[in-house]
Amino acid sequence: MRFTKWFGISLGVLLAGLAMARPASAATLTGPAGPIFSTNTSGDYICTPQMVARDSQRCPPYGPGARQARLAHLRAWLPNPLPELPIEPLELPEDAITPYTFAYVYNLPAYSYNHPAEAEAGLPPRRQFLAGANWVSVLGRTEYNGQVWYEINRNEFITANHLAFTTPSRFRGVVLTEQPRYPFAWINRYVEISTAPSGPRSGAGLRRYEMVTIFAQEFVGEKLWYMIGPDQWIEQSFVARVDVDPRPEGVGPDERWIEIDTFEQTLAAYEGDRMVFATMASTGRPATWTPNGLNRIWAKLPHTPMINRAVSNSNPGWYYLENVEWTQYFYGAYALHAAYWHDAFGFTQSHGCVNLTILDAKWLFDWTSPYTPYDASIVQSSDSNPGTWVWVHMSDPFAGAGQ
Repeated sequence: MRFTKWFGISLGVLLAGLAMARPASAATLTGPAGPIFSTNTSGDYICTPQMVARDSQRCPPYGPGARQARLAHLRAWLPNPLPELPIEPLELPEDAITPYTFAYVYNLPAYSYNHPAEAEAGLPPRRQFLAGANWVSVLGRTEYNGQVWYEINRNEFITANHLAFTTPSRFRGVVLTEQPRYPFAWINRYVEISTAPSGPRSGAGLRRYEMVTIFAQEFVGEKLWYMIGPDQWIEQSFVARVDVDPRPEGVGPDERWIEIDTFEQTLAAYEGDRMVFATMASTGRPATWTPNGLNRIWAKLPHTPMINRAVSNSNPGWYYLENVEWTQYFYGAYALHAAYWHDAFGFTQSHGCVNLTILDAKWLFDWTSPYTPYDASIVQSSDSNPGTWVWVHMSDPFAGAGQ
């Protein structure tokens, strides 16, 4: 059952006590005594707010007082107390989340040498960093004739003034202990809560990476608003939303599969029909760079370099990324993998791959097939040991707007 489709024309509500009940549209919204609006949309008459409050069943679903009546109905039908998400937050390790130390190469052009003495002697460099995005793994620090150098590969050195160190994101997703009853979401950037859709702000706010449950939605003009509690509304663009979706055709009832929503920038993992894990991701910028479709993981690598071989290292589109961890190729050169070079999860960011935090990428790597020992450099799927399904699609939360 797809939550996204539950909200009908412009509004829906999950009725208290019905675990998976389908909320009604504005035209069929019901209360304890039946429909609260007439189904007559001919426009023969319009109710004033006073008439809606006095006898809403005689009033069409759109008019001056209809919105207030809908919001009041939503407020009345919210579960009390509000249910908690059935999640088990994964623990954050106290120590490092990766064995690597990563740094960005800047102040280009930059050059690396087999030894600092070769640079001093004017010998040719081992490697040239001329343009684009270059990220390296740092093995150690040394001084030579009063200058600080870093070893970025065995017997490869670069001066300290060309390296900017990074701290990878420690965000991680959640394990779901049971099927969620409602859509839920992560806040993707700070947002102030409004008391009504497009209404005044309440003075309270939510920060990036906080989680909310979505109980209903309402269109105001071209904007979509989500109700996350009594008189608590936030606009759609501030969240990365997760919905329970049905298995794609071709995925068996007992099979594991991964869903990637390139509109919401979220990822969910399923065992059959039950969602067991969810998190934020970063797909291609634009999102269409990550191809839609259903495919299987065909190769897994605990770590691998990634290079844009389509251009030269003097081209601004060049990139070189050392030790990209927990990489899982699912369609040609497109992969799920850890991204240590940004913390923009919930927004498009990549050249087409699905970026995850290191912790989330590792969780999925351990959960998917084919099984890959940590001492293996690569494992490929086979007919006898097929890879986990990966379904990429773009949802449309604005479907039905204005109908």
